[in-house]
Amino acid sequence: MSTASEFYKKALADAEMAQVVFRVAVLERYLEQSDASVKRTNTVGRVKASAWSLDFGIAPDEQTIHVPLSSLKTRLPERELAHWLSHVDDARFSQNFLKMQSSHACIDDGGYRDWGEEESLF
Repeated sequence: MSTASEFYKKALADAEMAQVVFRVAVLERYLEQSDASVKRTNTVGRVKASAWSLDFGIAPDEQTIHVPLSSLKTRLPERELAHWLSHVDDARFSQNFLKMQSSHACIDDGGYRDWGEEESLF
């Protein structure tokens, strides 16, 4: 079983361990502030401001970082949350599915078909 599989097995038991993925641009704000710093190793990093700090993992391609949901709730000040949420990397998610989950809305984006069946144009 892969490291990620083992992690998610643990996360199922403790949902607070679930990771939120952000585009690395979320860090630019702190790189520009004189009272904040961003430090890193090859695979992990930390944003440190005067009154808070937040640890993060760095994806292998260095285009995204990830943070435990629990850290967003307990370590990130409320005034910073909107900034972080504006940088969530949602590229791997179905926008319609997320809308359905948050509002229980019905989304009409085509009929049901077997997986792998190409949609006919006619």
